[in-house]
Amino acid sequence: MVVDVYIYRRTVLEKTKAKALACSAKKERNFVDIKFILICAGSLIALLLYYPLVKGILKGTVEQSFATWILWVALDVILLVATVIQHGNFALVACYCFGGTLVTSTLIYKRQFNWSWFESSILAMVVVCLIVWYLNGPKATTVASTIAVAISGLPQLRNAWLRPDRQMAMIYFGYVLANGLSCMGGKAWTVEDRLYYGVCTILCAIITIVAFRKPTAASVSAITTS
Repeated sequence: MVVDVYIYRRTVLEKTKAKALACSAKKERNFVDIKFILICAGSLIALLLYYPLVKGILKGTVEQSFATWILWVALDVILLVATVIQHGNFALVACYCFGGTLVTSTLIYKRQFNWSWFESSILAMVVVCLIVWYLNGPKATTVASTIAVAISGLPQLRNAWLRPDRQMAMIYFGYVLANGLSCMGGKAWTVEDRLYYGVCTILCAIITIVAFRKPTAASVSAITTS
């Protein structure tokens, strides 16, 4: 009798544990599915945003900094390789490499490009990122490249300040969403999963706010003299 009761209790306990593990696995699987959906949504938004951006550049209604875009492409390629090596969240960076190359090629086609000492200093940062990668590995490279991406966005921020454009502001607002979704879709709060997207969310948000301003007398003067 005692043996039967022991066997019964053990069977019930094992069934309870099995059910708890099954529920935990299901919740984890659903959580992973949600993160995958967020990453896919962010990547899709980013790809779709390149259409109005390239279309605006071709029509002459949208101005972009050539230096910012070509340096973003170079840094994004470095970030992409470093993130893949770390098995991190790389989907949106891959989209940026493709789209950034498309935008840069369009700017060259429309002859919207200039280069100064500032752009040369950012290019030097790209070289520094490669040296950091060689000396310290992909994680340090991710940090260095992310900082360089933020700094290389300054020419575009300057353009947005001098020439406020609400069409451009809406495009960069879309990038805020794309980066924000990809950041939330990261597997964990790690450098390879969320640092780049978090920084890009803040950078694009600042450009959006600045570009959404009404043109001031100074910005109108900058447009007429350029």
